[in-house]
Amino acid sequence: MTDTTTERIAALLSEGLTLRSRAQIEATFPARSLPPGAEVMRVPPSPTGFVHIGTIYAGLVNERIAHQSAGVFILRIEDTDKKREVAGSVARIVEAFDYFDLQYDEGPIREGAYGPYFQSQRGDIYMAYALELLRSGRAYPDFATPEELQATTAAQQAAKVRPGTYGKWALWREKTDEEVTAALDAGTPFVLRFKSTGSHEKRITYEDVFKGRMEVPENDLDVPLIKSDGTRLPTYHLAHVVDDTLMRVTKVFRSDEWLPSTALHIELCQALELTPFTYGHFAPISILDKNGGGKRKLSKRKDDEANVEFWIAAGYPVEGVKAYLLGLANSTFEDWYRSNPSVSLSEFPVSLEKLAASRAPLLDMAKLQDYCKDYIASLPQDEFNKRLIAAQTNKDFKHALEVNADYTNKVLEIERTGEKPRKDLAKWEDAFDNYAYFYDQLFTKDFAPQILAQLEDIDTKTVAHACAAFLESYDPADESQIWFEKLKAAAEKCGFATDNKAFKANPEKFVGNVADFARIVRVKLTGKNRTPDLTAIMRVMGIDRIKNRLQ
Repeated sequence: MTDTTTERIAALLSEGLTLRSRAQIEATFPARSLPPGAEVMRVPPSPTGFVHIGTIYAGLVNERIAHQSAGVFILRIEDTDKKREVAGSVARIVEAFDYFDLQYDEGPIREGAYGPYFQSQRGDIYMAYALELLRSGRAYPDFATPEELQATTAAQQAAKVRPGTYGKWALWREKTDEEVTAALDAGTPFVLRFKSTGSHEKRITYEDVFKGRMEVPENDLDVPLIKSDGTRLPTYHLAHVVDDTLMRVTKVFRSDEWLPSTALHIELCQALELTPFTYGHFAPISILDKNGGGKRKLSKRKDDEANVEFWIAAGYPVEGVKAYLLGLANSTFEDWYRSNPSVSLSEFPVSLEKLAASRAPLLDMAKLQDYCKDYIASLPQDEFNKRLIAAQTNKDFKHALEVNADYTNKVLEIERTGEKPRKDLAKWEDAFDNYAYFYDQLFTKDFAPQILAQLEDIDTKTVAHACAAFLESYDPADESQIWFEKLKAAAEKCGFATDNKAFKANPEKFVGNVADFARIVRVKLTGKNRTPDLTAIMRVMGIDRIKNRLQ
């Protein structure tokens, strides 16, 4: 194209924008003043829906690498795809990072000298680089219609060749100046494409932080640089190269899905005379398919666990989730964690070598819940009470917990001390099932209706007889051993076996064994088959509540 045509295209692309030269732009983003070895890391989520737990995983790794090296951690919002942007998504991203205590140094709300941190606010910056590519002959306008592009794709499929715009399939790559001018005169819409000089038959090598030395085909794709949707915002390819250069990012960690684009990004850097980045491509979090399909990527569409709001709503403790995610990132974490129970997670030194060895980290909910149970069980009583009550979304339960602080404290103290404290709660949502039965209104509404089903193998007369016999001798002042001896005596009186060998030898002679008798008392008091120590529960409930539930 002639210079005249090129400038005409440049004027159309930049109409209404206040442009600066590349030199002027780069002067406003100087080298950072950081100590040797400091890393500048970033996480760039898109506001196109809910926040994926994988974004938190990536954020945690990037934050640790940045801060343990005395570097900078950036949260950048990649909001160039306006058609897919979902209202409120940016707020959800910020809230998720705050909830998981991922302390970014620069980003939304925390403006730094290298912003703006919303890509939609950096359009003039990208345009300056796009126009430089145009003027240097490394970009061209593509006036192909949607129908022509569809026909090209169909022809490629029929020929069984790679899809994309390259070589003879790049319809406007070699058009004459006259053809371009005619299209401009006709007002035909166009997209600005990168003009690759690569060959898919040749190969390049680069070092990946996690995968080591990589040898891949050169890029030959003429990808769009500026979107054709009227926003004049960049595609990911141009935005990534420009932003990570100007923000002085030292390592670009991203999901494996971007691995095929790395050769393109290296070529874009070279075309703009920029230093290519140090990349690290990691496998996304996987999950075992519930339908027996084996291991697969954690899916936004299929898995509730993919959504950060699932973790927040259920009340999984942040510290437990982060501990589990650090365990996915580094195999050495668990030993460190067990050896340093009172040390902040921020003190764990994330190893890039161990991260490289973490292939397709698997979300194991049972193990994650163990981390959470351990954390919740380790909380001092006051902190445990405070966090449990604050996390409740059931208004009736929360009110019950708050209305009598002394009673609630006794309830929540049960079996939380000693060498082996109970670990019933993996998330704060579990509190209702574990504690709500202590409160009469909630017991009547949510637990008492379960009693018949829990005791369906024992006739109602036997249940009534057992409760009456137990109450006859029950004394709240009894120590545990005396309490148990009295329970055995009441069980024997009602025809239950107190000798397990005798019961096994002649089960037909007995109504049941002593465990069945205790189960009657437990279920009548709590509506549950499994609870903490029954004597401890009864001491907290008090004699009046016990009589009301057993009579």
